[in-house]
Amino acid sequence: MKKIYIIVNVLLFAVLQINAQQTPHYTQYMYNMNIINPAYAGARADISVGLLGRQQWVGVEGTPETETFSINARTFDSVGMGFSIVQDKLGLLEDTNFNIDLSYTMVTSRYTRLAFGIKGGFSNYTNNLSIGLTPDNDNYPDLVGVYPNAGFGLFFYAKNYYFGVSAPQIFNTPKFRLDSDNYSSVISEYQNYFLTYGHVFEVNEKVKFKPSTLVKYTRNLPLSVDLNANLLYNNQVEFGLSYRYNDSVSAMAALIISQKFRIGYSYDYTLTNLGGFNSGSHEIMLLVDFDFAKRGRWLNDSSCYF
Repeated sequence: MKKIYIIVNVLLFAVLQINAQQTPHYTQYMYNMNIINPAYAGARADISVGLLGRQQWVGVEGTPETETFSINARTFDSVGMGFSIVQDKLGLLEDTNFNIDLSYTMVTSRYTRLAFGIKGGFSNYTNNLSIGLTPDNDNYPDLVGVYPNAGFGLFFYAKNYYFGVSAPQIFNTPKFRLDSDNYSSVISEYQNYFLTYGHVFEVNEKVKFKPSTLVKYTRNLPLSVDLNANLLYNNQVEFGLSYRYNDSVSAMAALIISQKFRIGYSYDYTLTNLGGFNSGSHEIMLLVDFDFAKRGRWLNDSSCYF
């Protein structure tokens, strides 16, 4: 186990001391959107509750594990509100994020809406350095702390497509440091920027084609691009394939019950050299939507599936 901690943590500290914000990456991002874009809060349903668990690179000790809980809702005056908890584990590091989202949605036409969102909160982190090993057998004390978080986003959507831009974490994070000195809550030079786009094409009365993409940009890190193609059958069964550039291919499937409950699963196969040392990544999701007859959608059209 400690040998794996050497691989994961020493490389982690060597590469990520530039304070690049490592926002968790999801295969089923299109149904976990409010985690990366606060402007999405309230866009999907009157109240939407989501649970997601991700185990990456199964079979390798100390690799990423992520669990998320989120709830978001809308009000009569075009204000959306959301709350999320994201627990991220990577090697010796445990990081739990608590965030509140606020969005405001403008009516731009009969079938289009533009939302602005902000995110704020804090993270508790524990870095168990005392049980790790380094090539020089250096000893480090455990690090425990709290750091603030803030983010922003835009989300434009219509009855059959959406487009989003966001930066969910803009402050420096100390969680990858080897000591607790020289940290201040300032805007980071290495923020994650996300661009998302999705479309719905009606093939026939029962089949809809749903391509989407997510692009993640961080200064001094390779560009991450997800390309996804899903088919929705009879508004009940969805399945598709995804490709993450120079990283992985994925298969996903979901069952939609009574248009309220979505149970989804995805499997990622790694295309990098690490692929020979693990049995892939698994992600499972539960999404529950509540719509109330007296309220109605901000975009009153049933063909919007995001």
